[in-house]
Amino acid sequence: MKKLLLTIIAINLAVMNVWAQEKHPEGYLTDETRPDGLLWLPAPPALTGADFIYDFYYYQWGRLQRDDASGDLALLDESDPLEDIFGELIGLTLDEVTTPEILMLVERAVSDAHAANKKVKDYYQRTRPFAQFKEPSLKPWDDDEEAETFSYPSGHSSRGWMYAFVLASVVPDLAESLFSRAYLYAMNRVVCGHHWKSDTDASLMLTAGIFATIVGTDAYQEQLKKARAEYQKLKGNTRIDAPKESSASKGAAIYDMEGRLLNAKPGNGVYIQDGQKFIRK
Repeated sequence: MKKLLLTIIAINLAVMNVWAQEKHPEGYLTDETRPDGLLWLPAPPALTGADFIYDFYYYQWGRLQRDDASGDLALLDESDPLEDIFGELIGLTLDEVTTPEILMLVERAVSDAHAANKKVKDYYQRTRPFAQFKEPSLKPWDDDEEAETFSYPSGHSSRGWMYAFVLASVVPDLAESLFSRAYLYAMNRVVCGHHWKSDTDASLMLTAGIFATIVGTDAYQEQLKKARAEYQKLKGNTRIDAPKESSASKGAAIYDMEGRLLNAKPGNGVYIQDGQKFIRK
C-alpha cells in the first residue's frame, strides 16, 4: 500500500508543481484592503515557553499516526489536489471546463489567503517541526526542500479552510462536511511533521478573517451568484448531500478522523477504511 501511495504522490506532485507555476487569478482584496495578520495573530510559541508543550504534544501525537490508516490518508492529502478533495464532497469535478465559475470563485479567494499567509510566514520564519527535531517527516524525500521554507501559519491549511468556506457559501447544506474535511486536511499537516499544531490553528484564524472581509466585496458577491447558478445547472434543484457511503471491502477496519479504530458500526460522519476516506450518512 505504501509503495503505491508513494508512486501516486510522485506523479501528482509533478502535476501540482506545474500548476503552481501558472499565474493565479487576482484576489478580491488588495494589499491595502487585505487584513494584516501580523496585527491580530499571536506570535508562534517560543521553544522555551509553556505554550510550546501544546505543540510538542501534537508533534508526538502526529508521529504515532503515521503507521496506520491516518498516515495513509495524510500521504494522500499531500498528493491529492484540493479541487479533487473538495470537489468530491460537493459531487462535482472542479476544473476550468466543468465548473469554471465555481473554480474562479475559490481560486480568487485562495490568492488572498496565500498573500496574507506569506506575509506572516516571512515575518516569523518559524522552523518546521521535523527540521527542529532533526527527524524525518512522513515525506523524507522532500525534507531538504521543505526545511528551507517556513512553518507559521500553515499555507496548506489556509488553502483547505478557504476552499471549505467558499464552497460552503455555494452549497450551505454541506457546510459541516466541508469544515470537517478542512480540519482533517489541516491535522494531516501535523501528522506529516511539516507543521506544528499552532501553525494550523493560526491558519484557521487567518483564513476566517480574510474570508470575512472577502465576502463583503461586490466582486465576491457577483462571482458567488455565477457560481451558485452554475451549481444549480449541474446538480438541478435537488438538495445535494455528501458522497455516498464507500463500497470499501466488507470487514475492513474502520477508523475515525483521529485514527482510532472503531469497534462498533459507525454513525454519520467522515471515516477511513482501506486507506480511503468516506462519508457515511
